[in-house]
Amino acid sequence: MTTTPITPRAPPTTVTYSICVRERGETGYRFGVAAAARVPAVGSVCPHVADRGAVAVAGVADRTLGDRCLSALADGRRLADVLDGVDDAGAASRQLHGVGIESTGAHTGDDCRAAAGHREGDGYTVAGTSMTDDGVLDALEQGFRENERDAPLVYRLLTALAAGERAGGDGRDLPVGSAAAVVSTAAEPEPLYHDLRVDASETPVADLRETYRQAKRGYEAAVDRYQTENS
Repeated sequence: MTTTPITPRAPPTTVTYSICVRERGETGYRFGVAAAARVPAVGSVCPHVADRGAVAVAGVADRTLGDRCLSALADGRRLADVLDGVDDAGAASRQLHGVGIESTGAHTGDDCRAAAGHREGDGYTVAGTSMTDDGVLDALEQGFRENERDAPLVYRLLTALAAGERAGGDGRDLPVGSAAAVVSTAAEPEPLYHDLRVDASETPVADLRETYRQAKRGYEAAVDRYQTENS
C-alpha cells in the first residue's frame, strides 16, 4: 500500500499585544505578563515568568526561547544582553520583550507583521505585532500606569490588556482569539487565580477578566471553607 506523506503546515504567527511588568513587593520582586491574540492558545507560547524575570515571545514563536531567556536571567545576566545574544535564523520574524530584576529589553524583528513595535518604561515593557496601529501600545502603557497602585498586579495587567483591545488590539479579522495572564513572586506563592488562560474565544480578553473574577471568588470561598473546617 502506498502512503502519501503529510506535509505539515507552517505554524501560524502568534500575533500578540502584550505587557511585561516588574514591581517590588513587601517580600521581594513580583513579575507578570499578560497577552492577547486573534489566534488560539497564546498562553501556551507567549508568557514566561519566573523568580527573576518575565518575558513575552511573539511573532513566529520559538517555544524554547522564553525558557532560555529566563534561565539566563537566573544566571544573573541582564535582559538586554540576553536579547542581543539571540541571533538565529528566526530573529527577523520574532518579537521578544521583558523585564529582569534590574533591566528591561525588547526586540522586534524587521519581518514582523505591521503594525509592529515595542516600548520600554520604568519597570515594564509593551509590544505588539499586527496591531491596528501604534495606539495599541499607547493604550497598554496608559492602562497600566493609570491603574490603582494598590490593586493586585494580575488585575492591573488585565486592565492594561483591556485598554489595548479597546484601542484596536490585533488588527486581523480572525474568528477565534485567546488571552493569558501570569504573575509570579519569588518569596511567596501566588494564588492560583494569578495564572489564567482563555485558549479559544470570540471575546478572549473579556472572558479572561470574567474568569479572573470567578476564579478569585471561588478560591476565596474554598479557603474560607478550609479554615472553617479546620478551626
